[in-house]
Amino acid sequence: MANLLSARAISKSFSTRHLFHEVTLHVEEGERLGIIGPNGAGKSTLLKILAGFETTDEGELTSKRGLRLWYVPQDTIFPKEITPLQAVVDSVGDDAIEAEVSASISLSKLGFERFDQPFGELSGGWKKRVSIACGLVHNPEVMLLDEPTNHLDLEAVEWLESFVKNANMSMIFVTHDRRFLENCASRILELAPSYPDGSFEVNGNYTQFVRRKEAF
Repeated sequence: MANLLSARAISKSFSTRHLFHEVTLHVEEGERLGIIGPNGAGKSTLLKILAGFETTDEGELTSKRGLRLWYVPQDTIFPKEITPLQAVVDSVGDDAIEAEVSASISLSKLGFERFDQPFGELSGGWKKRVSIACGLVHNPEVMLLDEPTNHLDLEAVEWLESFVKNANMSMIFVTHDRRFLENCASRILELAPSYPDGSFEVNGNYTQFVRRKEAF
């Protein structure tokens, strides 16, 4: 499999607060990398660095030339009156007619039958689908999800699990949800200062991760 995105020995601090040191990771085609760790370990910051919204203090990032990448934050804020269709069209920013067609296709792929319901009337699960549709319309090769199961009910989480497992792209997600990790992750990286290089990585789901960690 081709390597899409790599971080080599990256470190990050804010003022006197040290987050992580010399973390190395890579993401290949079709992988689903789960990032875990204690609160304050820098998981969300690492995701933003990979997305290009934060910079590293040390180390380097490399990616496939022209890599199409999309970042979905924990909470995407849209005006209450905006419709799913308009939210996705706005994320495209191209020709209005073509953008509307592309937005409609992306929303349909995610189960929308109505495109005109105000965002403020949607449940947490459907709001998450709007956020994902804003990325899906760009046909990303890598999608980054920060705490994607937050504020979702069981039905919405089950839908999200199915989407992640069947999506034709690589995924990187930060989560505390063990069930989501068990069902979706093909590899897990834990950020924690207790490790010599700041992280511990295992190929496999959460059960396999726990077994390897116990033997570490």
